[in-house]
This record gives sequence, C-alpha cells and structure tokens, in this order.
Amino acid sequence: MTKPNFKLMTRKELKKYILAHPSDDEAIREFVLNRSSPKAVVYPPPSTMTYEEVEAIFKAKLTQEKKE
Repeated sequence: MTKPNFKLMTRKELKKYILAHPSDDEAIREFVLNRSSPKAVVYPPPSTMTYEEVEAIFKAKLTQEKKE
C-alpha cells in the first residue's frame, strides 16, 4: 500500500487521515510542523517586545476568552 502525498492534501483531509491512522508519524509531522491554522496569530519573541506590548497582548487575549 502506498502512502498518500500529504503535501497535496487539504488540512481537513490530512486531519481525517490522521484520525484514521494515528500511528502514522509522517502524517502527524506534516500536520504539526508544516501546517498552521489559518486563524493563527504570529507574535514576535517576547524578548524583543516592551513590557507594555506583552501586557497588551495578554489583556486582549483574556478579554477575548471572557467573551467566548
């Protein structure tokens, strides 16, 4: 049996494949390392930010979680 090409699969297809084949390390690696959520927010390293910038990010996140 040949493995599917994980790079050609959509995020949803890959997730479905992993649920059906939880021991397939190659598929899991592709999902975790090479795919990010389309809603993901990328922040700079905290060491490059001021205290106020970091605090603002945490406050915004806490406010967002309270609304949900």
